Amino acid sequence: MPLTPELQSIVDAFQNEKIVALLAPSFPVDFSYPEIIINLKMLGIQKVVELTYAAKLIDEEYEKILKANPDKQYICPNCPTIVMMINAKYPELKEYIINVASPMVVMNRFVKKEYGPDYKTIFIGPCLAKKMEAKHYDIDYAITFKELQDIFDYNKENNIAPKEFTYSVTEDGTPDFDKFYNDYTKVYPLAGGVATTIHIKGVVQKEQVIIADGPANLDAAFQEFKNNKNIRFLDILACEWWCIGGPGMMSKAPLEEKKQRVLAYKQYCRKDKIWSKFGKFEYAEGLDITR
Repeated sequence: MPLTPELQSIVDAFQNEKIVALLAPSFPVDFSYPEIIINLKMLGIQKVVELTYAAKLIDEEYEKILKANPDKQYICPNCPTIVMMINAKYPELKEYIINVASPMVVMNRFVKKEYGPDYKTIFIGPCLAKKMEAKHYDIDYAITFKELQDIFDYNKENNIAPKEFTYSVTEDGTPDFDKFYNDYTKVYPLAGGVATTIHIKGVVQKEQVIIADGPANLDAAFQEFKNNKNIRFLDILACEWWCIGGPGMMSKAPLEEKKQRVLAYKQYCRKDKIWSKFGKFEYAEGLDITR
């Protein structure tokens, strides 16, 4: 089956350009680790990174902002659909959107600074709205997990030879991502992933955080945020069960099973001590992470 013109242009880019893949941390729902890294590099992608390092940088900035502004309310803007919904339906809430970019945008800026202007980037995730956000923030390409599988299938059906590649390894020799790890932010694609990873104990109380997901719950969450000035942080995404319920996912497994796949991957990665050597804040010194 032929690819869409968009996907065909991306396949051509894999063959002719130096590309870094920005892989969303929800990938364990649809793909297995470490096979996904090898399969991406066989397409011609030079480097594969997770967004979890960017999530760590974002968490740190959230912590600073919440601590410095104890009387202010904030809305997490990681979900582009939520930002669009606020602009269209709740413009009075625009001032509460925290001035920090999404993990995709922050990681894109970081790798372009780290690897240089010769590299282009492709975001791969479960979200359709991210494709629009990518165009706005100069991410070169953006596809869903479904579209990535279409590319894998196309190459297999057409006997396209894999590109030669190199890859990083963990302490036990397992193929691994190209630097810049973080383990605790691997829960970002789960409901409440942001609220549960920012270190704000003693700054923001549990009852001052709203965690909301799914179309049926969004309006109520916005209304509660507006009416209850005690709420400090609205952690909200448009899809039910957050990113693991995104429309670009392939898996039809129950949401609880999808959640367990993400948690199992997080737990697996913690066994490798090499993770503690990467993901230091100073790597991103001077990086612009604002929206």
